[in-house]
Amino acid sequence: MPLTDATLRKAQPKGKRFRKSDGNGLFVDMMPTGKKVFRLAYRFNGKQRTAVIGEYPLIKLADARLKAAKLKQSLRDGVDPNGNAESQPPEAPVPTEPIWRDVAQDYLMMRQRAGAATRTLTKLHRQVGVTVDHLGDRAVTSISAVDVLDVVNPIAEQGHVENAHEIRSRFSQIFRFAIARGLTQSDPAAVTVDAMIPRIRGEFHGLTRPSDIARLMKDIRAYRDENFWVGSALLLSTYLFPRNSEIRGMKWSEIDWAEKRWEVPSSRMKMKRDHIVPLPQSAIDVLRELKEIDVGSTLVFPSPRDPRRELSENTFNAALRRLGYSAKQHVHHGFRTTASTSLNEMGWNRDWIERQLAHVPENRVRSSYNKAEYLEGRTKMMGAYAEWLDNLAV
Repeated sequence: MPLTDATLRKAQPKGKRFRKSDGNGLFVDMMPTGKKVFRLAYRFNGKQRTAVIGEYPLIKLADARLKAAKLKQSLRDGVDPNGNAESQPPEAPVPTEPIWRDVAQDYLMMRQRAGAATRTLTKLHRQVGVTVDHLGDRAVTSISAVDVLDVVNPIAEQGHVENAHEIRSRFSQIFRFAIARGLTQSDPAAVTVDAMIPRIRGEFHGLTRPSDIARLMKDIRAYRDENFWVGSALLLSTYLFPRNSEIRGMKWSEIDWAEKRWEVPSSRMKMKRDHIVPLPQSAIDVLRELKEIDVGSTLVFPSPRDPRRELSENTFNAALRRLGYSAKQHVHHGFRTTASTSLNEMGWNRDWIERQLAHVPENRVRSSYNKAEYLEGRTKMMGAYAEWLDNLAV
């Protein structure tokens, strides 16, 4: 029976090496460590041999089948995929030193087994894949700080500074993983930060002048006529100022209509703590309009392609760009900047604002975090803030 991506994802190690066949000679070699390697079994000059195609999921099933088909074509042309030498063994010898590709794959498996969220794993695979594309066949101990910079600095120079720093962090995480396993003794990526374009930490551009906020509110309301779902998400973001992942993952089951609250579970919060968001009437009105259009999803803002999945993380920023707001003017995270600045200028209690932003208390000893802390005051503040925004729009 042919393999599927689902069976490959779910396949678990059994303590000994075994195979899963895809047919026509292509199979996955399952290692006791959890590593999954695509191989092609074939005969050449009467001898049984095996060609290595690559590791899953760095090599996708469809790509493995395509590569297997090309190798078979080379066989039909009289070329051995492993070379023509008769003395060549069926498989390449195991390197004496651990190579980056193998250690990176083991690191990804560790994160998966540790229960990392799906969206986190997707991001990890993409960023670790960049390191493997450049240095995958190098011995871990041979990779230097200069090698790391040669990968990340061109990315930063193209304007993707944050992504470059995140990839550098992946390098460092894999090196530390290798150190813990006794595979190397140092993390050369740790010393590269000062040789990179500095990242902008915590500075998310957001509008703060009332006149600019008024224009933004009007633009978002007009955009709802063009794209009701995304426009509604942006409007809720003005009222509630959640993080991108929090609103994309918002579920109907998290809405307490009686108490007028949105209870965000710790699994979707940056600080892994449950969080209560009081819902002002303006937000309730938006949610009721959305509820009237039942698309059969547990999500408030499902993907238009698949109601079981969340919107893309770039959806809201892309909408803001279409509205004419550049990344240096206002980004989705900027709604939090807008709210924090405006509420502080209005004179609201700073502790209420910080708790509503779900920031960790500065003095952790003074009080343990309580998701309902200052709830009465925060409810009043959120109602007043939504009313202020609506008045600006008028």
